[in-house]
Amino acid sequence: MNRVAITGFGVVSPVGSGRESFFRAMAEGRPGIAPISRFDASPLEVRLAGEVKDMPRIPEHAAAAAEEDPKVGFAYAAFEEAMKAAGIRRLSGGTILHLGTSLEIFDLAKIVAGGKAGLAGVSRPRGAGRPFQIPLDTASRIIRGAFGEPAWAYTNCSACAAGAQAIGHGFREVREGRAEAAVCGGFDSMINPLGVGGFQLLGALTTDNQRGAHACRPFDEDRSGTVLGEGAACFVLEPLDKAEAAGKEILAEICGYGSSLDAHGLSAPDPGGDGAIRAMKAALEDAGIGPSAIGHINTHGTGTRLNDEIEAAAIRAVFPGFESIPVAATKSMTGHLIGAAGAVELGACLLPLVLGVLPPNISLDRIAQGCDLMHVTEPGRRFDGEYALSNSFGFGGQNAALILRRRDGG
Repeated sequence: MNRVAITGFGVVSPVGSGRESFFRAMAEGRPGIAPISRFDASPLEVRLAGEVKDMPRIPEHAAAAAEEDPKVGFAYAAFEEAMKAAGIRRLSGGTILHLGTSLEIFDLAKIVAGGKAGLAGVSRPRGAGRPFQIPLDTASRIIRGAFGEPAWAYTNCSACAAGAQAIGHGFREVREGRAEAAVCGGFDSMINPLGVGGFQLLGALTTDNQRGAHACRPFDEDRSGTVLGEGAACFVLEPLDKAEAAGKEILAEICGYGSSLDAHGLSAPDPGGDGAIRAMKAALEDAGIGPSAIGHINTHGTGTRLNDEIEAAAIRAVFPGFESIPVAATKSMTGHLIGAAGAVELGACLLPLVLGVLPPNISLDRIAQGCDLMHVTEPGRRFDGEYALSNSFGFGGQNAALILRRRDGG
């Protein structure tokens, strides 16, 4: 089996786009949550989101699709940055491309208007004009058109675990020698009336608009829901020995992946945290390490009442020494990026391994009952551990955990 290196990382996020800008914002604890500007949110109770503010320039063919669906542009920009960092110009027949996301973008007004005539084949109506919906594989199709065809291309839609599961799949394909390299990650944007309104109806979003940039409050006593964010992150994964031989920069080694499905309910997690526990234990087993090896955890940490308490209990169940493991909750800065969350948060896990600085939970004032962990709340805290774990737990009981190892870990 191959050891697997991360040789490229690209990111578009509410706190900054591009690796250096993202790392700097994470290290300094700068929030990206602000009043929604993408559309008029005044009819809604929810008025805040983590919008991308410094979108990188992308080619015209990608920009045209991004006008219909912003997440397509995020995916393209993150992919392009990751490929450039890894020194790869084209996808080849020995590589895989795997991107995770959430829902298609629907033009609800056009669908309603077209209902009188029937909606068979609504993805692309006849003649000119905007489509009813943007298929989930649009980003993959545009990327392949610009960078060549890989051996395999996948787009998966598994809620908030989608990006992490795409990376986990790419990792295993490279480790087992079934792929020469994998470019994988997640991309998403649901900051539109249908997305924000739908999550509001589910009761998942905070309406505490007065808190502004600090409205997403993972593990805090006053948490009242999450805040939607948007963005993308992509990683290039290659065999470690080949990357070293080629003299490539190696950001970290990815060494463990665990995934589970608890199928407890449509949106509520298993109250005992069974799926989360199984995912974390599977990742540890996959990495061949024990719980005591983990030096840092980037939590899923949504800021919702149930999810935070259940995740904290699951961490305590898996890690007997949880009192000495610093944990982060980066959604406090970015909001919840849904299908892109696992990928962007794995990028946040690179920060302590590459620069030796932990990202903070910037909105934690009072630790809620049942959420007792070693929370990092101040920017600039140093880290010299070897392993970091990132959790992603999604609707429908989709759970994923990824483990990274410091480059100089041996």
